[in-house]
Amino acid sequence: MAPVHRPRRWRRGGRRAQVAPVATILGLLLVVTFIANYLTTTLPGQMSANDLNHETQVENQIGTLSALLTAVSLRDIQGAEVSQTITLGTSATPPFAGSDSSTLSRGNMSGRFTVNFPELQPLAYNPPNAGPETGDTHYGTCAPGPPATSVTCSSPYVILWNYTGALANQASYMFSISGSGLVQVHIIANGSTIQITGSSTATINLLVEGNNNGITVVTSSVPENITIIGNGNTLTFTGSASGPEKVLIVGNSDTVSNPSVSSSTEIVSFYGSYDAFNPGTVSSSTYSVYFNGFNPSSPTATCPVDNLSQSDSVRAPVGSSSTLKVNYNNTVYTGSGTGTNGTGVQWGITYKIPSPLNSCPFYSQLTQTVANTGMSGASLLLYAANTYAAAADIAYDQGAVVFAEPGGLPILVDPPKISFANGSLSVWVPSFQTLQGFVPAEAGTGAAAVYARLLSLNSISLPTGNFSVPSGSTVTLTVVTPFPAAWIAFFNSIHSLYGLATCSGVRSVCSANFQPGGPAATVSIAIPGVSSITVRYATFSVSFD
Repeated sequence: MAPVHRPRRWRRGGRRAQVAPVATILGLLLVVTFIANYLTTTLPGQMSANDLNHETQVENQIGTLSALLTAVSLRDIQGAEVSQTITLGTSATPPFAGSDSSTLSRGNMSGRFTVNFPELQPLAYNPPNAGPETGDTHYGTCAPGPPATSVTCSSPYVILWNYTGALANQASYMFSISGSGLVQVHIIANGSTIQITGSSTATINLLVEGNNNGITVVTSSVPENITIIGNGNTLTFTGSASGPEKVLIVGNSDTVSNPSVSSSTEIVSFYGSYDAFNPGTVSSSTYSVYFNGFNPSSPTATCPVDNLSQSDSVRAPVGSSSTLKVNYNNTVYTGSGTGTNGTGVQWGITYKIPSPLNSCPFYSQLTQTVANTGMSGASLLLYAANTYAAAADIAYDQGAVVFAEPGGLPILVDPPKISFANGSLSVWVPSFQTLQGFVPAEAGTGAAAVYARLLSLNSISLPTGNFSVPSGSTVTLTVVTPFPAAWIAFFNSIHSLYGLATCSGVRSVCSANFQPGGPAATVSIAIPGVSSITVRYATFSVSFD
């Protein structure tokens, strides 16, 4: 009998053995897919966030350093040391991604921040100075001619000469002039006799510096311009038909006399004390005399200085038909005929403010430009070499904290210490120095410490004392920086300075987007209408560890 074939039955246990490898493979595929998705999507996003967080962290750290530098300098704690840790590495995500590294170094070595402003100095007494015994020229008929102390000249001629040296003291000078032309003589002498005789239409310009000199001018119709600086000098006019005479006397106990010259016109200004004018008794003359209290050893911003002119006097009566006007600071006496010191019955008295009040003879104010030069720029730079985010520069740049990415515009995260409002300008200028002349770079993923010590603080504040800023002054700020766009944006953020900043240098640096390692440009701004200014120059020594 043939065997009966029965269908073969698979055992259930064998099927289960075949499902397990498939499940494992599917599980592995899921893990691989998850890891691939993590590596391509999640990890870059997370690491990019780590890079950005690191940049923010460094901005805060450099901002803290900036605040510390400002604090110790504004309090003038010289020798004080501050430190700040700068994180170099980003956060890692083990085992898939390590930390991105950074490099901390000195910034652009050409960086600078300078301030130029005018300073108006106190009034200074600057009387004329004869210089060496010499002259510009003399020609014509002069015998024997300068430097002889007795000179006679006839037309045509010009004398321009300074007399100084050994012959200048206790000497006798005589100049006889005729014809038309010019005599300009400057004599520095003490206890000397000086005589000028002129005629026709010549002009005399005489300057005498010294004490106790006797000066006589014998003229007819020659115009004279005479300046005498010193004490105890006597000026006497003789002759006839004199004038006009314009005389300026600076000093004490000086006298001007006109005993015999009628029909003359004299304008005499005294600056000093115990000075005297003697009009004489001649007729038909016009005198204008100004007594101004003035002490060259004690200047002030206005003249007259004080009431020293009350010691001055008019010594003799006025001649018939002559007119005398005397101004004692703010008291004016006018009249004609006889009368002494404004006491005669024919005198009237009025009061007025002498003009100008703000001019002193031979006093001047020097305006000079004040500028900081030769200062090392204050700059630190952290270069973040990010893997998952764009690389970035984070810098301390001349007092500001700056952030910049390639292809973008740099931004001032923390502005510099500059303010301008209502004509008042305040500027803080830091400077870095190093013992070795440079700061070695710190690189890696760890941390670096920045140490800074305040070496010096120089503050200038105007106006102060007798120093001031000239009215309507312009102050120029100049920043040499690799981040010009950031500085221009800062200046434009101050309403009164909008549009005033300019940039010069490589065109790509001034106008194009930022590129790391590029050259520096110069940003300048001329700030108009400054009435007061405070500038603080702070110098620090800087090192890394």
